[in-house]
Amino acid sequence: MKKQTVTIRDIAKKAEVSVATVSRYLNESGYVEDEKRKRIAAIIEELDYRPNRLAQGLKSKATKNIVLIVPDIQNPFYSTMAVTAQQQMMKKGYTVTLFNTSGDHKMEMESIRTVQNIGADGIIFAAVSMNPDIEEALKKTSLPVVAVNISEVGCFDTVYGDAGTSTYLTTKYMIEMGHKKIAFAGSVIGNANTRNRKNGYISAMKEAGLQIREEYIFEMGQILNSDAGIKSGYYFSALQDKPTAICCSNDLIALGVYRAFYQLGIAIPDQMSVTGVDDIMYADLCSPRLTTITNDSEAYARVAIEALLDHLQGNYQGEVREYEIDRKLVIRDSVRELRDA
Repeated sequence: MKKQTVTIRDIAKKAEVSVATVSRYLNESGYVEDEKRKRIAAIIEELDYRPNRLAQGLKSKATKNIVLIVPDIQNPFYSTMAVTAQQQMMKKGYTVTLFNTSGDHKMEMESIRTVQNIGADGIIFAAVSMNPDIEEALKKTSLPVVAVNISEVGCFDTVYGDAGTSTYLTTKYMIEMGHKKIAFAGSVIGNANTRNRKNGYISAMKEAGLQIREEYIFEMGQILNSDAGIKSGYYFSALQDKPTAICCSNDLIALGVYRAFYQLGIAIPDQMSVTGVDDIMYADLCSPRLTTITNDSEAYARVAIEALLDHLQGNYQGEVREYEIDRKLVIRDSVRELRDA
């Protein structure tokens, strides 16, 4: 037998409230007394009511769907962000559509165009940079947008960590451990986020009066992943005057360096020290455990969701806001002290 469809009229009748009250409860669009809220919630659970989001969207022009755009879903930083966003939005009755762009500008633009085609209420745009084309495309959607992990954004609410602080802290720590020949892996030409991380490394070196050598800075492609780390590991190992330590702009690059050095028979940290950024789960599981910087992607997602919901629910219509996620040095086992350096 076909299961009879439950409507909000059925819920209203059984809960002894008006249809309008049930509608306000479901859409979070107005005040509902606590006693009535509890009664409605109990009836919804009892009748196993599931609202028809498509029908709701046709009536209200709201789809109850938000889009999350990320550059690299294989990076635990972004996959954790996606899981947290989905969990938080489901509690509010929203679905999350995920787009992975591989850090490619064309794919980012295509994702934004697709958002307009499928219909969505808002966008969380997570990337490593924001160029004028992307910014303009996001504006044209006329949707609420929250930018994540991107600094230097002036037109949307932004959730970010001070990228320069991260590599400044790891480089400074290696200097305190006696290292002077420190290399940097993880700069992408024209990318604001990685430029900040490169500048953090440079600032710490200059502050200590140490030489910044051009051959000690490894530039790479669009995605800062383990493959790029492997390439940088082979590059630094081939230098005649090798560095004693490598400051990596994220943990995946550092793990790629680990892989390259394992293949080359270079011991970490005895022969070369390595640091990362992000403190992904693998940082504490690899051997030796990786010294890195906290970068809580769950916190990014929670703050971004709260900011977006402020706009979706009409609770905030003021100036753009900036939220900075705090970062701390996590000292583990991948940096060796050089007493005679």
